[in-house]
Amino acid sequence: MMRTQVFPQAGAAAVQFDAPVRVERLAGEFAVLSGRVWVTRQGDLDDYVVEPGQRFFIEPADHVVVEPWTAGESVEVAWTAYPRLPRAEALPRGAAAFALRGLAAGAASVAFGLRRVELGLDALARSAAAMARRAQGCIRAGDSIASAGTVQ
Repeated sequence: MMRTQVFPQAGAAAVQFDAPVRVERLAGEFAVLSGRVWVTRQGDLDDYVVEPGQRFFIEPADHVVVEPWTAGESVEVAWTAYPRLPRAEALPRGAAAFALRGLAAGAASVAFGLRRVELGLDALARSAAAMARRAQGCIRAGDSIASAGTVQ
């Protein structure tokens, strides 16, 4: 059975559970006091095993499932919520993320252009090498610049 856990918004609180708990849109950290917990974060390829004395941090946008490592075992965690940022303070972080995405797109565009330049220069180098081979093929065996009368 999966249930959504509502943790206190301020201060630290000890929470004990023996089944999977879903934590959504809540910034904070928890420290495992007893037992071992298994943490799965949506969108994260890794799962985490958190042991007594260790901490796990959760961002406001995270959706995580915290459950006892051993099914049915009771575990206890100390939850400390981070204060929620008002929307006006959250905007600069969103703007920074938007700017960084734009910068990444620009860098990808530059990389694509440089790749095209690389391919063009590679083709030019192959063409120059082919012309040099053809020019060398025009001199018959035994001929040299000296025997053609250019060196006196």
